[in-house]
Amino acid sequence: MQNHKLLKVLDAHFGRIMQLEALAIGNWNCIVTSSIDRTVKVWNINNIFEQVHVIDRHELQVDSISLSQDLGLAVTVTRNNVGVWDLKTGKLVTRLADSPLGAIVTNAVITPDAKYIISAESGNILIWLRLTEQVIFKEEQPGIRQLTLMEEGTKVLAISKPNNPPGTDLVRTTATACVRTIPGGETVYSFEYPVRSITGVPFKPAVITSDSQNICVCAADKTNRDCVIVHNANTGALVHRIPLKSCGIKDINSLVAMPHKAHLLAVIATDKGAIIDIRNKKHLRTIPKWGGNCAKDGKFGLYAPSRGGLELLELKKGQTVKTFIPKVAEGVFTVICMFNKTDEYVLYYHSGKKTLRVFRTSDAEMIANYRVQAELTSIESTEDGRAIVLGTIDGCVSVLAIVDTEKKDMGQYLATMPSRDEE
Repeated sequence: MQNHKLLKVLDAHFGRIMQLEALAIGNWNCIVTSSIDRTVKVWNINNIFEQVHVIDRHELQVDSISLSQDLGLAVTVTRNNVGVWDLKTGKLVTRLADSPLGAIVTNAVITPDAKYIISAESGNILIWLRLTEQVIFKEEQPGIRQLTLMEEGTKVLAISKPNNPPGTDLVRTTATACVRTIPGGETVYSFEYPVRSITGVPFKPAVITSDSQNICVCAADKTNRDCVIVHNANTGALVHRIPLKSCGIKDINSLVAMPHKAHLLAVIATDKGAIIDIRNKKHLRTIPKWGGNCAKDGKFGLYAPSRGGLELLELKKGQTVKTFIPKVAEGVFTVICMFNKTDEYVLYYHSGKKTLRVFRTSDAEMIANYRVQAELTSIESTEDGRAIVLGTIDGCVSVLAIVDTEKKDMGQYLATMPSRDEE
């Protein structure tokens, strides 16, 4: 500093250095550099000794996340492989792909005990034994759009639908639902149902009722309008075909199985949600503005339009109970909004601001405003409701703890986390 001489040159990153920070705490005389080569290096200025910390991430964006609560593992889907992550340490444990070159992975789920991973890859359904990373079952099922675990991870529902022919916008086609055992892969039953397949519109997943007795699917009737078909979840037999004329809904966005009453099903459209009784095929009520997010007691839902704003709705009469974010005209953006698993918090991601906000459900107080480093593509909450797992477009997986200062045991929870400090 006094004579302006160049003392040392630190040159070991392969890519451009994105950020540089001084680390002069106690007897540490270091600088920290993070680079585009996906490494963080800690340099000791006294002897130019470097420590390299590699940041695990996928090459492609994270499409979906499936959590195993028992072992603290997460399974992520990218286009070319399935990643298995340790959520405590943040390490990418392994990448799974049956064909290392040219694999196209669309879906993956992990069983609650973390023993098995079921994935859809290149027109096949695969069951992996996680510990040995071996495929123990493989069968052809092209065009899989949905994988859902049933009966506490002992069965898997796989629904497939063919792609639209080139140059067509709307096709009436047939979707196939197949239920298999885990880990054997034997087919328990399968059934087919007609669907409207619109180019560019995502597949509408089937839902399983809260008592695990029925599978409800979004289908097409004889006049090619959307309808709901109910199948028995144990045998696959057709139970009901429910038209939606009485609901006033033409195009279904999604189906929601009401968590508190197994006979209630919510049919969600762009501007409203209708609750129907699948036992007697009756339309009970329509809730304006409801987007389909629902608390476990079935009493409250969320309204989060892409134009901005966030409200808590009461699902009996459809009235706004609390306003988390007032309506402000900010333009139309992608919004991801959900309750955490315990319904204590509301998570709200805004693609324009690139922020994830966390609100307390009880008093609508904002307790966190986290800026994500890249666009968010998937989000999951842990079963205990204390943490959320994020997947982003740059292939990174982040685990964030929800630190609520009003919770007394929060300090103990943070203390159980592994420390990065050297012993």
